[in-house]
Amino acid sequence: MNKLSVLAVISVTVFGPSTSFAKDEGKLPKGAVELSEQEVKDLYVGNSVKYDVGDGMVYYTWSADGTLKGVKVGKKKGEYGYADGTWTVTGNMFCFKSDWKNKAGDVVYVYQPCKAWWRVGKQKWTKNVSGDDQYNGDIYNNEIKKISKGDKVTAMFDTAKASAK
Repeated sequence: MNKLSVLAVISVTVFGPSTSFAKDEGKLPKGAVELSEQEVKDLYVGNSVKYDVGDGMVYYTWSADGTLKGVKVGKKKGEYGYADGTWTVTGNMFCFKSDWKNKAGDVVYVYQPCKAWWRVGKQKWTKNVSGDDQYNGDIYNNEIKKISKGDKVTAMFDTAKASAK
């Protein structure tokens, strides 16, 4: 794998969501109930999320010890970026900090969003609370569709990190 590809992906990519990320519904539906802290943890711990960021895909997975791993897979073959970081849950608020690194292992970009979670019937709703720039305040119900069971990230993370050395 080309080590320069790792640096190129990190240096030209904004790791926040693209405009196709979610449709802002404007407000929570009537009767929305905050998820409990445990329900929010259960959404993330041991699972993976996949975001289309325009010039590639960003994947995250969260571990029970409060750490995370992230990988950016560019549209061009061999383009990778990687991040590690931490996450917390307070009430219905999920926050994480991902430190995106260059091939030398130096942090070149920090992504630090917070999302609050609610339920209306069986449907789960999210509000971008902070860290997502122009998307702060957006409320939507498709975040849950981006989350999948299990860790689909660690193997890609290990590959990207090894190629950056």
